[in-house]
Amino acid sequence: MIDTSIGRWLPFLGRRRTPESLRPRGTSSRVSRLAAQYDAEVDAALQRLWPKARIYHDREFTRDRADFLLVVRGRGVMIETKVKSDPGLFRGSTLPPLLDRLQRDGRRLVVLVNQGDPTPARDLISTKLGDKGRIVVWSGPHDDTELRQAVESLLQQTTRHA
Repeated sequence: MIDTSIGRWLPFLGRRRTPESLRPRGTSSRVSRLAAQYDAEVDAALQRLWPKARIYHDREFTRDRADFLLVVRGRGVMIETKVKSDPGLFRGSTLPPLLDRLQRDGRRLVVLVNQGDPTPARDLISTKLGDKGRIVVWSGPHDDTELRQAVESLLQQTTRHA
């Protein structure tokens, strides 16, 4: 089949690829907008909870790297954000490439999901990362306590084993 999209055939016309145009197939632009907004809110929460921390953002859309690296007191924790458009179960079907990489690297991970029941994903994270992974339903500042506890438990664990 022939691709008739002018944007792909004539890139020299000045059309720049935006991050939304690079999103994986099957996601809606509504979900992409929600994800960008959620990432901004998570970034603000990380800055609010750990004002002296260094926060690194992964600007590329990849399934095997976390969205954020939070470095607190010289210790790092990866932060992955997931946005669900419905309040149902969060199974974590997009997590295996990231979990496989972090399992090899021995890194710590907190997965933040905006809503839903994370039990199936919690089981997946536990199977792959053991005690090096956490999942938190974080939908705003009222959930900061759970986020802080998850990250701090991994930071203490890292310090204990260092």
